[in-house]
Amino acid sequence: MIDPVSSSFAALQNLRSPDRANPVSTPQIRIGELPAAGGTEGVRGPGGASFSDLVGGLVRSVDSKSKVADAEVRSLMLGESDNIHRSMIAMQESGLAFNLLIEVRNKLVESYQELMRMPV
Repeated sequence: MIDPVSSSFAALQNLRSPDRANPVSTPQIRIGELPAAGGTEGVRGPGGASFSDLVGGLVRSVDSKSKVADAEVRSLMLGESDNIHRSMIAMQESGLAFNLLIEVRNKLVESYQELMRMPV
């Protein structure tokens, strides 16, 4: 059930340099091949997905888990279902996915702030 979140997280990790074993490798993008400024549309990862697609997919998967958990709790409260285990599991999945999303956001904000502190 955590596949969409874990796959989005794995896709985020794949945005990093494909040569993670050698962090001092030469950059993959040359000066003449830089994408146009003004957005993230020109930046694509090795899988072809842009950064905004990956983050958007992560947010959508967390939102869908929250909606599933809400529906499970609603059906349990209305007496339509007596499966409390499924409701609890859906709520825990939703909470974990939301916490993962918050941690990813915090890391992205921290990275942005680190870049802004770098001297030019």
